[in-house]
Amino acid sequence: MRRTLPDLASLLLLALATFGAWMHWAILDPRNIGWLLDGNDRGQNSLGLIAYLRSRPPWPSLHDPLLMAPEGLSVALTDSNPLLAALLRPFVGWLLPDGWQYAGLWLLVCVCLQVAFAWMLVRPFASDRGAALLGTGLLAATPVLFVRYGHINLCAQWLILWALWVYLDDGRCRSAWRWAAVIGVAALVHPYLLVMVAAIWASGVLRLFVAASSRRLPLAATALLPAVVLLAVPALLGFFDEPLQSTGSYGAFGMAADGLWNPGDPIYSRLLPAAAPNASQAFEGFNYMGAGLIALVVLVIVVHLVRNSEARGKTPSLQPLLWLLPAFAVLAAIASGGRLVWQGQVIAGAALPESWTAALDPLRASGRMFWPALYTIVFAAVAHACRLRGGRVLLLLVTVIQIADFAPTMAAIRAQTARADNGPVFARSRDPRWSLMVARASAIEFYPAKPYREMALVEELAWRAISACRPVPLRWFYASRVPRSLDMRLRADRLRFEAGQLDPTRLYVLLNAAAPRAVAARTVVLDGITVVPPAGAAPPSTCISASSPRSAS
Repeated sequence: MRRTLPDLASLLLLALATFGAWMHWAILDPRNIGWLLDGNDRGQNSLGLIAYLRSRPPWPSLHDPLLMAPEGLSVALTDSNPLLAALLRPFVGWLLPDGWQYAGLWLLVCVCLQVAFAWMLVRPFASDRGAALLGTGLLAATPVLFVRYGHINLCAQWLILWALWVYLDDGRCRSAWRWAAVIGVAALVHPYLLVMVAAIWASGVLRLFVAASSRRLPLAATALLPAVVLLAVPALLGFFDEPLQSTGSYGAFGMAADGLWNPGDPIYSRLLPAAAPNASQAFEGFNYMGAGLIALVVLVIVVHLVRNSEARGKTPSLQPLLWLLPAFAVLAAIASGGRLVWQGQVIAGAALPESWTAALDPLRASGRMFWPALYTIVFAAVAHACRLRGGRVLLLLVTVIQIADFAPTMAAIRAQTARADNGPVFARSRDPRWSLMVARASAIEFYPAKPYREMALVEELAWRAISACRPVPLRWFYASRVPRSLDMRLRADRLRFEAGQLDPTRLYVLLNAAAPRAVAARTVVLDGITVVPPAGAAPPSTCISASSPRSAS
């Protein structure tokens, strides 16, 4: 216990310092909502969860009837957090208000778990606490974590570290329950993370199966439970209910072949040059390790080649990591998006068959698929450094270089979340008449119903609708994955609007688009936004209490 308490205190301080350098502390106040309504994916994520909790479906259903009404859809399809939805729903309405945002608390928990699992991986390889803490910081505080702040669920990269920790030890790797737990949690957080964790699990099964000259049947039986969880949880989340509409964008957001040392955009590095075909590829395909970690990896490789490894003492072997190579080769091929990008130029590419593009569309931001390999490279380098004489000094130097390289990016990210500290909730829809129009509407319809168009406005109006005394359904809201039947209904809505066939009880909002001739005479402009206000009487008021945001202007 005497040894454990200082370790826990050190790890907590490391996690809090990391979080404080990354995010403004005001985001932890669950009443602060304005920092999420800026048109980024974190607003989509949070509003999907808040809408689900406001609608109060019977637990354990994860279906949200407020967004994409009247059909509604699973919280997983809005890139919201099904894990938080399942955990919070039983307490909403009597213990927890249903108008709170939990994004800030989730990010803090992610940092704490990232540090915890990094420590569990690094500590067995370190001869002293100082080297272990430095190695933990380098493994936990990776640029790929911090840059993902706009995709809140994808900050759960501790799931990759958890899977690596289970994988590395033969006893843990044989545990069906351990694998079922990490796979089940990953499935409830994000499908990208599920694929990554599943690749590590499959590698563990392969390694143990090859090593077992006998008793392979019991080993296969232990793989059954994780396999069932791997299929059952996505099915319960609605991913297999009906075909999802393909965006046809697989390949646009792949990883560059030099992505580990090429920041892609100058904003991501103070020390190294950056180049990318476009900003989207630089962001979505981001796999930059940071100058400090790049130097560490190179140094460890050189030392290993020259000395054929240093004295290891009683530290565990890293040989099991080699069995990850087949899975990582597959993930790397997916991450490339079918293109070879080098120094900001597309060197080669293949036009994939339409069936392949549709099949890979769920992983269209494919550059992320290299994260497990990146974390494994960093972990192996840190573990080797911990075993070197003078390893603690080396890790300290690497940490200084890493901070010098990435500190400006961290400061810029933190500045974006400063809006949570007394910032306005509504920046685009300030006129008080918005609240009156939303309250009178039976539903809100956007034209055209297309992603990435006036998303800050969409998120503000979605928050007004969700937090209203009587929650107002939205007939469209940005969903990362749209069922085909729902896509057909949205097309029909658009055709009716263009023909002037309007429901007088709805609020129609035009998203940076000219009004069709058939409805132009009925439009008004509010805060520079063209709308068709509801003309009918307000629906009967069935008020559901919700907490108020800390700032409402």
